[in-house]
Amino acid sequence: MRFSRCLLLGCCLVGLLLLPGCWHGEQVRHLSSDVCLLLPGQMTQKDVLAYLGEPNQRRADAEGRMVWLYYEVRKSTMRKTPFLGKRLGYEEYDVVTITFAGDTMQACVYRSLDEKEFAEAGIAAGNKKQDM
Repeated sequence: MRFSRCLLLGCCLVGLLLLPGCWHGEQVRHLSSDVCLLLPGQMTQKDVLAYLGEPNQRRADAEGRMVWLYYEVRKSTMRKTPFLGKRLGYEEYDVVTITFAGDTMQACVYRSLDEKEFAEAGIAAGNKKQDM
């Protein structure tokens, strides 16, 4: 009887640890690998949205072509430290720039930037979507 209670309690604890992962409803992007799925010259804006979701920014380039920017932040363990994190460690950014000619994807460029390069690139950090 005691063994069955311990077994039941153990199964419940394992279930409680695994269950929250099933409720993650937000789409997760991994830009460094997802960008490999994109085919310039063959995909439309709708296709790109299906693979990567909504871009972080949309803007027009000097030639009037639509440019979508996707980025995600990778923080070092020290940067994630509460209260002191802004002074410790580092952040790196995965950035994907997609250029469209009309509705067709013309070019796709992946870059990994450090904090200084990201700031110099003029990309507004944060979770806000910026649309033209």
